[in-house]
Amino acid sequence: MTDNTVTPVPPARRHATGKRGTQVVSNPFSAATATTPGPGDNGSGPAAQPDAAGAGRRARRDRQRKVIIAWRVAIVLAVLGIMQVVNALQGDLVMPTPWSVIQSGVDQIRDGTLGTALLQSLRVFGVGFGLSIVTGVTAGVIIGGFKTLERVLEPFINALNATPRVAFIPLIIVWVGLGVEAKIVITWVSAVVPIVINAAAGVKKWTLFSRVLVPGALPHILTGLRIGSALAILGTVVSELYTQQAGLGGLLVNDSNNFEMARYFAVVVVLGALGIVVTAILRAVETYFYRWRVDHREVR
Repeated sequence: MTDNTVTPVPPARRHATGKRGTQVVSNPFSAATATTPGPGDNGSGPAAQPDAAGAGRRARRDRQRKVIIAWRVAIVLAVLGIMQVVNALQGDLVMPTPWSVIQSGVDQIRDGTLGTALLQSLRVFGVGFGLSIVTGVTAGVIIGGFKTLERVLEPFINALNATPRVAFIPLIIVWVGLGVEAKIVITWVSAVVPIVINAAAGVKKWTLFSRVLVPGALPHILTGLRIGSALAILGTVVSELYTQQAGLGGLLVNDSNNFEMARYFAVVVVLGALGIVVTAILRAVETYFYRWRVDHREVR
């Protein structure tokens, strides 16, 4: 008589061979599974694939960064070349040479003119932009948190956003005067509206404040701050043109009235550098908070 009894295969032998030559040994008395490299496994298994993909992404980012830097350098050189050509055709009264702009900037730094004007403008910019951040973010969060309030105020906010900020300057001068206070108010008016709009767009409804509301609204708020910073710099210069002529705006007026174009362009370069620095700082803050949001989600 033939015995048809099937002998069960032990768990260790049933899982003796895995994929890609990896031996998997299962212990029936333990939930843990030990993985040991098989004879055909040379470190090229699935675990090595994420490292290779990450290295490829880093290489692409490095190439893209080099291309961007090369294009930026090319643009700067092209602008300098255009300045040189226009100067050769039209003279110093129309366009100064790049070297004369550098010399003028160095002279203004040495005699303290440029440093003093920069500090005056930074004081107005810092106070005005700081007030716009506090009031703009607060108002945006409140408006975005209450749907009915957002619908009521939306046409008025859009009207303020569409109105040129220069139109408010005569009224501000009448109300505040021609001093530093007027410059701060003009800077605040220039920057606060986009901050309110972006903060309100980032807040859809009131939920748990620290876990949903603020992390969800941060990208919109920081975008509004970057837009508002550029407008605040513009408002600072405009306020210095229309009120007491001091700071970088005052230097622009004096240099243009005296037809000192090299000094004028040196101040313009400083204003451009100020905008680049402020935007870079805000982008760094935005990157930091973006990583914080990702880590916060992973912890939860």
